[in-house]
Amino acid sequence: MEVKKHEKAGSLSPVKQALKRDSGDEARTTRTSSKGEKELRLPPEKSPSEDAALRRERRLSRASESSKENLDRQDSKTPSLSSPKVSRKYFTNWRQACDKTKDKTKELLKRWRTLPESEGAESPMQESGHSEEEHRGWSVHVWTTWVNRCSEDLECLDLEDEQPLAQLSSMQTDKMTLFFTELLDHDRDDVICDTDFDQFFERLAHFADWSPNSSEFHILLEVKQEFIEHFINPLPTKYAELPYYRRVCGPEASGINIPGRTTLEGWLARWALHLSSMKRFTDLPLYLQYLCKILFHVVDRTGSGAITKPALAEFYRSVIGLKATRVEEIIDTAYDRMTSNGYLILDYGTYVHCFTNWLMGKNPNGPGQWVLVPPKVALPQPPFPVDYSALNTEPAKLEPYAPDKKTNRHSVIV
Repeated sequence: MEVKKHEKAGSLSPVKQALKRDSGDEARTTRTSSKGEKELRLPPEKSPSEDAALRRERRLSRASESSKENLDRQDSKTPSLSSPKVSRKYFTNWRQACDKTKDKTKELLKRWRTLPESEGAESPMQESGHSEEEHRGWSVHVWTTWVNRCSEDLECLDLEDEQPLAQLSSMQTDKMTLFFTELLDHDRDDVICDTDFDQFFERLAHFADWSPNSSEFHILLEVKQEFIEHFINPLPTKYAELPYYRRVCGPEASGINIPGRTTLEGWLARWALHLSSMKRFTDLPLYLQYLCKILFHVVDRTGSGAITKPALAEFYRSVIGLKATRVEEIIDTAYDRMTSNGYLILDYGTYVHCFTNWLMGKNPNGPGQWVLVPPKVALPQPPFPVDYSALNTEPAKLEPYAPDKKTNRHSVIV
């Protein structure tokens, strides 16, 4: 009883068993007795399952302690948002960058604070108790702009009704107006119909001496029908329902309420729609490409493959209807513009460029001015002469350009 009183609870059972095992053998050495004393100090025996569970708990405790140390180590390296030292350094770097610019970046920095500058060590719980005036943490900025949406007060819908989808330049307008007035509108009533196209294409066939059974004449009829379809007949629905095109291209545009007629304004509006999406000759519809070939063969009615100056003068007199004195005044200028002062041969390839410039050229002094009706007023002179001689020079005689080399040339190929 006295032994139980002085010894600790939980160690009695292993001690008694050890004493019973050692009591039968009194001949053990002092060494074995000392070993028995060590066993008395060992913890109580446990089952294998309890021992494995204990080892698992120890491993988990070590892992948690190591992860906690790693987190503490990372926290020590990462600057806290509430540290005034870090925020000062952050704003110092930004001030140095902003001092090098002159676009008022400092004001932007003052308005848009990404880190607290003078918060001290306040916690988020303490910040939530502050009023909005004292809050200097993260802020949200919404960039807005003013958008003018059409309303009935501004009457912008009424303004858009009279706006065409595409417009010609002043130079294109002059060229197409001459085509309308000089070649189509013979009665000068500012209205054209299908019979006007019949007369124009019959004149071309008569000058080229094409018989009604020739292939050229049948191609001419197909091109004429396409012109009537695109410039006389009603526009497609997507254009015809718009107020502007209903006013200038509709049946009431002529003032006679007779369909199949087109005024000058409607003629120009239709050309603007056609040419708005075209940038080169291959973009043209097929009937306009055939018109270019027809005009070339009409002027070159001898079939030589190139248009000469006398052939162009005869075309002006017979088809366009210019007087002989007027032709003599303009023929040299017209042929020089179309052949680059005589350095090019006016074959079909060169004529394609002239025809393309007639349709799409928006500036004066182009060769397209002389394809059909020549301009009635003198064109302005180019600001500087263009030297095309290098285009016809043999490659062996071309002199390469060098900035440090003196030469007698007066032009540079660019």
